[in-house]
Amino acid sequence: MNRLLTYALATAPLLLAAVPIAAMSQSATQDGATQKQVEERDPNYCGAGGAGCDPQDVQQWKVIGNKLADLSSADLSQYAYACVKHPDWKKDCEKDPTIILKRLGIEGY
Repeated sequence: MNRLLTYALATAPLLLAAVPIAAMSQSATQDGATQKQVEERDPNYCGAGGAGCDPQDVQQWKVIGNKLADLSSADLSQYAYACVKHPDWKKDCEKDPTIILKRLGIEGY
């Protein structure tokens, strides 16, 4: 019994040290892809870790919005999707993204 207890006490720290390493390797990326797989993804993908992509028309409005104003990525996305959804706002979308953000209830610009 004494040998078993000694063995258990000697190996416990090794086992406990391995648990965080295994957990870190499984959570390298949120979608389960390895870093190499993320790096090898098609560069036309967008979003977190290349997990999704905006429609082409939204991407076009993001380009316009980036030229017109210094917006956070979240606000830029809101602006671009609103411009796609509301074609009647086109003149304002082309002029000043903050007008669109104010219509959406986003302040601070």
